[in-house]
Amino acid sequence: MVKRTVRLFSGTNYFNDITSIFINRSIESYEVIEHYHDFLELTYVCEGIGTHHINNEVIRVTKGDFFLIPVGASHVFRPGSISKEKQLVVYNCIMPLEFALQMLQAVPGGKELWHLLAPSEIWHLRDLNGEVHSLFERLYREFSIKRIGRDVALHASVLQLLTYIARLKTEDETISIQNGMDYILAILHSEYDKTITLQELASELGVGERQFQRLFLKYTGMTFLNYLQQIRIDAACRLLRTTNYKVSYVASSVGYNNIAFFNQLFKKKVGLAPREYKQLNK
Repeated sequence: MVKRTVRLFSGTNYFNDITSIFINRSIESYEVIEHYHDFLELTYVCEGIGTHHINNEVIRVTKGDFFLIPVGASHVFRPGSISKEKQLVVYNCIMPLEFALQMLQAVPGGKELWHLLAPSEIWHLRDLNGEVHSLFERLYREFSIKRIGRDVALHASVLQLLTYIARLKTEDETISIQNGMDYILAILHSEYDKTITLQELASELGVGERQFQRLFLKYTGMTFLNYLQQIRIDAACRLLRTTNYKVSYVASSVGYNNIAFFNQLFKKKVGLAPREYKQLNK
């Protein structure tokens, strides 16, 4: 049996008297060997696909997977491909365990989060609404740009991140579904001009299509189709009011290539034909 080589990553290489929080954005490769460390690590997959090797377990990872890695736990990431177009990119946020404890002791209610500092194993979580991604992006920006209030901002973002992790670990499935629906609605509001299927969104939420339709109706008071149509028609109204675009261009800009269907739907939702609405709002 081949003995695994596991290397220690020491905090002395990352921390100094000025700061006890270190953030980086790393492109994973096969050059990094399996390792453990004497500090707490929070890591987030922000691009690509690959695997996370934790002791003898191999976990497939994609954008949105993140991990809380305690002191002494061994692990390593591996990219799914050596192609530069399919790189596995992760954010890492590390800090000494003693520092994290002092930080939590210094804030009201911090004691509630102490259990995060010494879990018995690596925690694998999923960013359902993009909030964790935003926190890691903010941490990386604050760490990279040395400006006034940098340490305050780093401490605040780390506390937000720890709080979010604690809630994910302790709150029930209903909260997870709510977070997931927030993410689904964000997709609809930002990508309404693209082809979006119920099947794709149900898969994103991790439920079947029928359950997705029930959850969507309960969460929004509307069916998936009616909700998407309303977003698109609202966007069309904005374009008709604020631009000189032709109706056909407006229709395609909000996801409708069939101009006859668009005109029919617009009149049903608004009470006026698109050209009438445009004239009325000149």
